[in-house]
Amino acid sequence: MRGEMQTSGKAWGALAIVLVAAVCAARCIAQEDRDPSPEEYVRKVGGDAQIVPAGMLKIDGHTVLCGRRPTVLNSKLDDYGAAFQGYVILNPKLLAKLKSTPVKLWIHAHECGHQFRGPNEESADCFAVQRGRRQGWLTPQGLEEVCIFMSPSKGDNVHFTGTKRCEAMRECYADRAVK
Repeated sequence: MRGEMQTSGKAWGALAIVLVAAVCAARCIAQEDRDPSPEEYVRKVGGDAQIVPAGMLKIDGHTVLCGRRPTVLNSKLDDYGAAFQGYVILNPKLLAKLKSTPVKLWIHAHECGHQFRGPNEESADCFAVQRGRRQGWLTPQGLEEVCIFMSPSKGDNVHFTGTKRCEAMRECYADRAVK
C-alpha cells in the first residue's frame, strides 16, 4: 500500500506540473494574442514615443477625442496613423508634412473609427467622414482634400484603392444616417 501511495503522490505531482505548465502556456498565448497597452507599446518602440491622455491632443488647434482613449505619438511609425485596441497611434512627423487640416483630422478620426467600428477599413472611413461632418471640420471641400490625399493609394489586402475608398466616403458623407 505504501508503494501505491508513493506512486499516487508522484502522479499527483506530475499532474500538478502539467497543469501549471498549461496555465503558463495559456497566459503566454493570451498575452501574445492581445494588443499591447499604450505603456507597453511606448516601451517597445522607444525613441520619442509618448502617450497623450484623452482630450489633451490638439491638431492644428482642434482638440481631438476618441472617447476616453489616449493617443500615442510615434515618429517612427511607418504610416500616418494606426490603432490598437484602446488607443490611437499617430506619426507627428508625417502629419506635420500635410498642409490640409481636414486630412489630418480625418486621419485621427479614421483611426478612432477602428475603436468604435472594428477593423473594417470602410467602416472606419465612414465613421471619420460622418464625425467630421457632424463636428463641422469636414466640409465638401475638406472631403475633396481627403480624396486627393487618398487618390494615389493602390490598395492592399485590407484597403480598397484610394479612388474606391473616396467613392464610399462621399456616399457616407452624404448619408445623414449615422453608420
